[in-house]
Amino acid sequence: MISYFVKNHHLVVCGTSILDNYSRIPTISDEDKRICLDDAEVRKRSSPADPFFIRVYEYLLKDPWKASAELNAMRKYLDEGLVDEVYLYHTDTGKGTFCALIIEKYLSYAYTLRVNSIRVEGFGLMEFFEDGLVNLLDKLMSKIHELTKTKCKIYLNATGGFKPENAITVIAASLLNINEIYYIHERFAEPIKIPILPITITPKYTKILKELYEYHKLHGFASKTRIEEIYGSETLNELKDRNLVKEENGKIILRKWTRTIIKYINLPE
Repeated sequence: MISYFVKNHHLVVCGTSILDNYSRIPTISDEDKRICLDDAEVRKRSSPADPFFIRVYEYLLKDPWKASAELNAMRKYLDEGLVDEVYLYHTDTGKGTFCALIIEKYLSYAYTLRVNSIRVEGFGLMEFFEDGLVNLLDKLMSKIHELTKTKCKIYLNATGGFKPENAITVIAASLLNINEIYYIHERFAEPIKIPILPITITPKYTKILKELYEYHKLHGFASKTRIEEIYGSETLNELKDRNLVKEENGKIILRKWTRTIIKYINLPE
């Protein structure tokens, strides 16, 4: 249950900028440089009591806006008191976990905010790209769907992480009509607001996507022959060309990201 006093929720796609920036400091020890390059070693150091964690955190404290792309994007909102709760969706890596915990500690102590670090399975791992993307979408859209019932303001910080995932999450957030999406480049003085376009599902595809989703819940697929009889081969080919569905042995299967998006949006009748 969301507390009544929480008004501004920031969903942050969290990358590894803190470690990347720390590793570029010429004066850090060779040992720290070695740790920064070793994901498994960084994971072992993901504890506030670890000396390496302490050194990186002290580096962050000197200039949090320079050290962290995610914090730099949030700076204006933090200064204006427009952040009450933060959700850090981080990569499924040691570096992702480490950087999220660093940011969590900073926001918790410096701004006394409620911060939630959320590991996204497969996110940031190239061998699990599709599953990682689907899991990120599912977690983000589920939280947005939950928060929209509380009449709070929802922001998406789309600065960190990999750009393909960010592009998809911006589209998904637009579909759910959140309040604001923002992003900052390291050369920008202030974050820019990304336009939230009135995105919706083309009515041409609405009925077929609904039906395919229901088939998936029951059987995991729909018959190609049946779909072609009802909607025509041209429409089906368009869905395949748009990478919304795939065909396997006469079966039409919704792509994982399509199922996730359809699950949370209200399709027009």
